[in-house]
Amino acid sequence: MTLALAVFGTIPPTASATGPRPVDPAAGPVAFANIASLAVTDDGYGRPGGSVISETQRSPLTPGRSRLGADRTAVPGSEGERAAVGPNYRLAIERHDVTAGLDGDRVPEATALADFVLTDLASGVTVLSFERAATSARCASARSPEVAASAASLSLVGSDGVLRRVRLPEPGGEVRGENLPFGASVEIGEDEAVTSDIRIREVTGFDELLRQRQWRDGDVTAASGWLVEIDTRVRPSAKDGAARGEPPLPEEVTGTTEAEAGSEKRRRVARTVETTLVLGGVSCSVPHEFTPGGNEQAGSGAPSVPVAIPAGVGTQAGAGPEAVAQGGTRPAVSPATVWGTALLAGGGVLGLAALLLARRAGTARARS
Repeated sequence: MTLALAVFGTIPPTASATGPRPVDPAAGPVAFANIASLAVTDDGYGRPGGSVISETQRSPLTPGRSRLGADRTAVPGSEGERAAVGPNYRLAIERHDVTAGLDGDRVPEATALADFVLTDLASGVTVLSFERAATSARCASARSPEVAASAASLSLVGSDGVLRRVRLPEPGGEVRGENLPFGASVEIGEDEAVTSDIRIREVTGFDELLRQRQWRDGDVTAASGWLVEIDTRVRPSAKDGAARGEPPLPEEVTGTTEAEAGSEKRRRVARTVETTLVLGGVSCSVPHEFTPGGNEQAGSGAPSVPVAIPAGVGTQAGAGPEAVAQGGTRPAVSPATVWGTALLAGGGVLGLAALLLARRAGTARARS
């Protein structure tokens, strides 16, 4: 009994007794922050294409911050990501600082700051450049969440292929460029001609974010980010005197099977490829009854909720703007589970020790 009291007396108090109770993982408050995402929203044939959503930070369940690591420097950033959205676009990312957190009053806040340069590798054209693009979302109140989007400068390519500085979009407005000399992120045939239109504006709602399924909203949600939409017009170029825009018939394509000829014919039909990028996507959510510093929605334990959602890659077939995160993360073990296991193990050891002592005492009495 003395041994048992000594063991149990060394058990530290649980997290709920010594620190702030965690927020409800389902109801929040919660914040999310993402550096960049790209999706082919229409592949030119009325179907969604692939998507890449970089690693997303989620606020912890207790006061603290989750910050994006330094590994993410481009979107797409791997062979798998390029296979999903095509090989032509490269969004370079520099000097980024992306965080999602809860402050001491349990107020959720997400911020993103970075330099962005989008290049069409097929044409060699630098499409746009954002310097110190900053976005934020803070939900200090369920009635009046705060969002912001700014940048030190924005430069956009012109119809002559030259990158020039332009004014940032006004709130509720957009910056537009038309008939620009670059193409889409997906592969374009050598015998096809392309021009693109571009629109840049602030994100105005949660549904405009490109996000993994784990990135969710709440009763009251605020979102921010820079939304870039590109429409690329693809058309057959004049070749060997053929009429422009007239695809070849299957029997006119030599050296190919009928199926290959049909695919070639479809590829050369005039079409529009639609691409969407979100730069610095952030959001915060709180319950309707949220008050800073309150514990109305506090959880009773420390549930396992990862603070970093892995990058999501949507395949070309059936991928929409909301992707499923690939790779997954190993769930954390809660302190309650750890101590419960320790207590059970300790109880088993104490019981075995007591049994051995009882047998030894019985043997000693029998000898005497």
